[in-house]
Amino acid sequence: MKIAYFQLALSMAFVGANVAVGKIIVEEVPIFLFSEIRFLIALLFLIPMMLISRPQAVKLQKSHWGYLILQSFFGVFLFSVLMLYGVRFTSATAAGIITSTVPAVIALLSFFVLKERMTSPQAISICLAVLGISIITFQTNSSTLGSSSFLFGNLLVFGAVISEALFTIFAKKLSGVLTPIQMAAGVNVVGFILFLPFSIKEAVTYNFSALGLSVYLLIVYYAITASVLSFVLWYKGVAKVSANIAGIFTGFIPITATLIGIVLLKEPFGLNQLVGIMCVLGAIFLGTRGVSMKNAEQASQHTKTYH
Repeated sequence: MKIAYFQLALSMAFVGANVAVGKIIVEEVPIFLFSEIRFLIALLFLIPMMLISRPQAVKLQKSHWGYLILQSFFGVFLFSVLMLYGVRFTSATAAGIITSTVPAVIALLSFFVLKERMTSPQAISICLAVLGISIITFQTNSSTLGSSSFLFGNLLVFGAVISEALFTIFAKKLSGVLTPIQMAAGVNVVGFILFLPFSIKEAVTYNFSALGLSVYLLIVYYAITASVLSFVLWYKGVAKVSANIAGIFTGFIPITATLIGIVLLKEPFGLNQLVGIMCVLGAIFLGTRGVSMKNAEQASQHTKTYH
């Protein structure tokens, strides 16, 4: 179980770190074109990995492709478009506050869609995670509070939150059925197809020669970490835990986004960020401890029954 927690945490840490990297890239490259290049690079790594792991692969059925398409549409296409366009209209701080609701949205969807039970420690940990992430990113922005574009940006970001939650729910449907590499490759193939017509339009007028080597290297880094490593790690981890527990680990997104923002973008670090990070780490400890205690009780009861 600890390995699953590490996989989930590292996956979301990559996602959070790429918030800052993505901001740098989209200042130089159009969103759809950047996304298409990202998927192409990812598939250059995933296809050989698929060939190597073919003996463990499962034959894809129509129902499998249906869930892969839903994962890619919500977790890749909609999430990327809504988040990247959303932060253009609203502040990064406001976006961070809104993304703090991801664990709660995943928990609610897992309760209603997957019929997963929610224990009291898990419910408390979700609330603590939401509180902690909100503290990390909370900062009053009085200059934009009355702006209609600010509200529109917030709406787009919340749409990205729902998309991320649905991605986790659909991923849970296939976890344990397909291999993580199969799922990652399938999602990237669908994402490549979804972005293709929009990226072609942007590529026709884009001057690739004006793009510096450093940006190209950032795109390669983003593709490997966001489309290969984070997907494979997330699929490995989510196969071993419930969806609402996996949702708690999305708290690593704003934590790493905050830390990378401090280092890479020279953003300020204050007491609210420190307290928020401690709250999120406490939430993860409480939520995962609740699962460990439940498993221990079940094992104990099983041993007594056996003897």
